[in-house]
Amino acid sequence: MSRVLVVGGTGLAGRAVTAEAVSRGHQVVVAARRIPDDDAPGYVEGAAYVTADLVTGAGLEEAVDGVDVLIDASNADGRRASHVFAHGSRNLLHTAARYGVGRAVLLSIAGIDGSRYPYYRSKLLQEATYLDSPLEVRIVRATQFHDFVTSVFERGRRVGMLTAPSGTRFQPIDVTDVARVLLDAAEGAGEPGSIRTIGGPRVESARSLARQWKDASGTRRPILSVRLTGPLGSTWRAGHHLAPEHAVDGTGYAAWLRAL
Repeated sequence: MSRVLVVGGTGLAGRAVTAEAVSRGHQVVVAARRIPDDDAPGYVEGAAYVTADLVTGAGLEEAVDGVDVLIDASNADGRRASHVFAHGSRNLLHTAARYGVGRAVLLSIAGIDGSRYPYYRSKLLQEATYLDSPLEVRIVRATQFHDFVTSVFERGRRVGMLTAPSGTRFQPIDVTDVARVLLDAAEGAGEPGSIRTIGGPRVESARSLARQWKDASGTRRPILSVRLTGPLGSTWRAGHHLAPEHAVDGTGYAAWLRAL
């Protein structure tokens, strides 16, 4: 049994990682800017919670003290992303090294190489920061979560539509399947310094997935195909975010919808 620190452990991926680590019998510490109440949806029973800020460094020493391995599932939006992924990662890793943390696992995104999308470029910089650290590092890149793909469809709900990016396919993956791979890496699976890519069981068109969500939810909203512009749209239409050769045998989108 190891003492595992989950950074960003109150987010979607972090909660799944925390629950998986607890279920495996690890001592789990969750570091987050805000600690959830013990009756809140983001709270995982069996984990200890500490307040920490990656960018300012506040609380990091308490978070890493006595930790054997850290799993970074932190996230940020907009301009804050570059600060969290670059400066925040350096703060975390330098503090972890000073306190004797031996191993680090980073959650990243499939297909970010060569993309001009600013968020993906920030993630690449974060990966480089991890690989340059003195810790034993493993990186796991995942395709889009089921929850994220669903959020893409729901963005048109204000105008009564389901939006499906035209010319785009997705390979959605269950966040619990990602959590299992991250914990395997935290327990030593894979080579130090390696980057592993994983994807969901199937590659499907955005419109097909939107239709599945529509049928499962019972909504009458029509599906509107939209062309996603900019560097993210270019990356997705080119299929760089897909990894069919690295599909995991996990929960597909249809099965995930049935379980909601």
